[in-house]
Amino acid sequence: MSLAVSLIAPSSYTDPKAVAAGIRGLSSLGVEVRVVEPLQAPERYLAGSRERRLAQLHAAYDDPASQAVWAVRGGYGAAQLVAGIDWARLADHPKPLIGYSDVTVLLDQCHRRGLPAIHGPVAKAAGGLLAGDADRREVIRRQFEETLELIRGGVPLDYPLIAHRPAPPSLQGPVVGGNLATLASLIGTPAAFRAAPGALVILEDVGEPYYRLERALWQLVHAGALDEAAAVCLGTFEGCPPYGETTLEAIFTKTLASLALPLFSGLPIGHGLHNRPWRYGATGRIENGCLSIAA
Repeated sequence: MSLAVSLIAPSSYTDPKAVAAGIRGLSSLGVEVRVVEPLQAPERYLAGSRERRLAQLHAAYDDPASQAVWAVRGGYGAAQLVAGIDWARLADHPKPLIGYSDVTVLLDQCHRRGLPAIHGPVAKAAGGLLAGDADRREVIRRQFEETLELIRGGVPLDYPLIAHRPAPPSLQGPVVGGNLATLASLIGTPAAFRAAPGALVILEDVGEPYYRLERALWQLVHAGALDEAAAVCLGTFEGCPPYGETTLEAIFTKTLASLALPLFSGLPIGHGLHNRPWRYGATGRIENGCLSIAA
């Protein structure tokens, strides 16, 4: 089955060269990339005004020729759109929204309303399919091929895990979460994140020193966002400066202590080279050092 996807820029401005490289990369996999030009009309560090980005999002869902809506990048700005989205209009043409980082906001909102969403590489990352060494290209290729398979319907995917606290032999629940700093920034807003009962919460981040990560997690814990979660699973934390010999896992263990949540790490998900996709809200099962997520 051939695929067509609608490209959107819901958050920060992206260098047009990176956008073009991403489109070439997706095209190399046989994907038709549909773009309403101009994709961006920069306003400050944003890809466009709030009104323009909303109109673009709605138009992407309205397009009968595309099977998915793909964010070109994250950054900042997605939360500005939530209150203005016509969710009934999106539900008229349900198709998966793909992205991560700042797009975490929209993934979670789509899931709450029964719309499909995929936490996966942003479109500009597809430029890596055509540049760099062969091993790196192959890693990126596998991730994009997994993402395309999820758009088509998918198969269950398995992800390695390392346990850091005692846990039941198996855990099962909806898989949610995403970028830690983004989720923490939503506390106190109508879009505030709250894990569903039994949820397996994935967290990742980039460029944040350990004290900021602890602060963000503290916010989620003390706002009650994780009260009904069953476990926290850590992806990658790229470029996050450590504090002495203290490990991030130790900080998370202490911060989560009041909830007695099992903590796992090692997921190949986040801002680094390894950013495997997963269907947001799908049923996950943790067992024998592995997280299996349904298609």
